[in-house]
Amino acid sequence: MIRLMLYAILIYVGYRIVKPWIVSFIDSSQDAPAASPEETELIRDPQCGTYFLRQRGVEARIGGKRIPFCSEECRDKYLVTHRET
Repeated sequence: MIRLMLYAILIYVGYRIVKPWIVSFIDSSQDAPAASPEETELIRDPQCGTYFLRQRGVEARIGGKRIPFCSEECRDKYLVTHRET
């Protein structure tokens, strides 16, 4: 009988020690902000045709317009082939 009570006390103490970590983990996962449409917008690279997230792209200003590219390599190739003379 004493053994059973000791096990119950140990389980309760363990629960009280672990509970704050579990609660903070659940709260932090629920407070994640929703992604805005700009963050999830897929756009097409004009040089290679690859679709990528706008936020991960590289932009170049060409003729007063901002054109997004998937990488610096594609941006540089585009600038070489579409150089204004």
